Amino acid sequence: MDVDSDVPPPPPPFSAPSVILVCQAGACRSAGSEAVLLEIEELAKGFRNCTVQESGCIGACGQAPNAEVVRGRKRLVCTRITDVEKSAAVIQQATGSRPSLEEPGLVQRLGDARAMRVRNQARAEAKWNAALAGFSEHVMSKSGNDRLEMQFELSQLLASAGLWEDALVHVTEAESMAGGNIMLLMERAKLLGKLGRSEDLDAIEQRVSAMRLDFRLVIEVTSLLRRCKSESNAAAKIETSQRPIEKYGLWFLAGVTKVSKHSAVYHFTSKDKARGTPNPRGRGRTVWHKTWHTTLLADVGTNSEGPLPWIERDYTPISTAKEWEQGKCDILIKIYDTGLATSWLHKQELGCSVRLSQPMKTLDVPSLVPDLTHAAFRPASVLLLLAGTGIVAVPQVLHHADHATCFGSNVVLTQPVSLVYSCRSDDVLLLDELKSWCVSGKLKRCTLLLTEPPAGSPPPFPEVGEADLAQLADVENMQCLRARLSQELLENEIRRLQGPTRFVVSGPAPFNAAAKHMLSEGGVQVEAITILNA
Repeated sequence: MDVDSDVPPPPPPFSAPSVILVCQAGACRSAGSEAVLLEIEELAKGFRNCTVQESGCIGACGQAPNAEVVRGRKRLVCTRITDVEKSAAVIQQATGSRPSLEEPGLVQRLGDARAMRVRNQARAEAKWNAALAGFSEHVMSKSGNDRLEMQFELSQLLASAGLWEDALVHVTEAESMAGGNIMLLMERAKLLGKLGRSEDLDAIEQRVSAMRLDFRLVIEVTSLLRRCKSESNAAAKIETSQRPIEKYGLWFLAGVTKVSKHSAVYHFTSKDKARGTPNPRGRGRTVWHKTWHTTLLADVGTNSEGPLPWIERDYTPISTAKEWEQGKCDILIKIYDTGLATSWLHKQELGCSVRLSQPMKTLDVPSLVPDLTHAAFRPASVLLLLAGTGIVAVPQVLHHADHATCFGSNVVLTQPVSLVYSCRSDDVLLLDELKSWCVSGKLKRCTLLLTEPPAGSPPPFPEVGEADLAQLADVENMQCLRARLSQELLENEIRRLQGPTRFVVSGPAPFNAAAKHMLSEGGVQVEAITILNA
């Protein structure tokens, strides 16, 4: 049940115990589910028969943040828990009683905590537009030390996004409020260096020389000012459009390969050293194996997602980590006529520049969970349940089962991997690769489920022909059915697998929710299910 909808009159308080599961998976975490968990825990303190726990993906990624109320055999999904009032409504669904929000300052305190955690999560993911959304107005509503701290944070976020002039305005105001704080003064010096304002740096140097500072601090400040002056000399050569954005590299669109009427592989190249690596080495050059994704900045101009002229979208490359380090990246993207980012990308010409973030971990391998702290489950087999562009999970997973594409001396994914892939008949993706993986044995078994496309607007690539499914007839471990995922089909697939099995689900939110429900109905434990939002 969606708590955004009308809530019926509350029943009498429930005597039976209930559990509130608050999703902490990717989409929900980005939408502030960590704060939702803390809110619900805080508001539920007075209810003895209600416990609050974090959970994996609930399957409603497009309506994040989410929670699930479990009361006996009844399970109720609550979506779009976007403020304290809606957190209270979740508790009411679990207990039959609404928690009091009358405590002075409670709603404000919890609201501020939520905003901070949403901002911190966006910052950790280098989503600067999301981190800055509504933050400037929030800062202006504060006073005293709260205003000072938030003003400094605002300047840091703006600087990370390359808006150095705006960052300078806010750090200068924060410095004036703090009465000449040396840390804020040095932050201002860094921005002046980026902007090439050497005369202002000279003024700061004179100001610092008149301060009574500890000897060690004098050395640090002098060194920093020297670096700022050096940067100032080079700043004039940097065009505004080419300014570095923290944790992003500059890439160029080298080509587009159309693979269906709706989707294409976009080929990017880069020589920017800021692009980073999917597999950073630790001590002894150890590699932590993972699947990974990158964030694309789509320069759509003014938008409702934040104050910056771009929107941020995550994509999983189908090319390898080694190719990324060589400056090559291939991303399979479905073009939606209503999608802001994909519509923008569809209009770009070859050779245009784009920003892609440094690679970020999606799942640890071979456990295929988001966090190694939850990796006690060791699967003997893997079943991928994918739909639409969720198919990009296959090459990412199989890269770790092949010496040619796996970092390190040995492959780390040795369990057999099977696949159930659901897609529209006019949007079959990676068909040649699927056949190759089946023939080579990289995929133990593949079931392709085709559904009929709905009537709608003309496809972006109408000239692309239908997929040649006849080529699959001679592949023994691959079958093609014109059907949707069903309980019977899924249970037949599970019976073929050696347990325990890790189930990885990735597709549109409705597919994810349906697949999770079918797995649960089939007796699969929640700890064995990993859900990703495609």
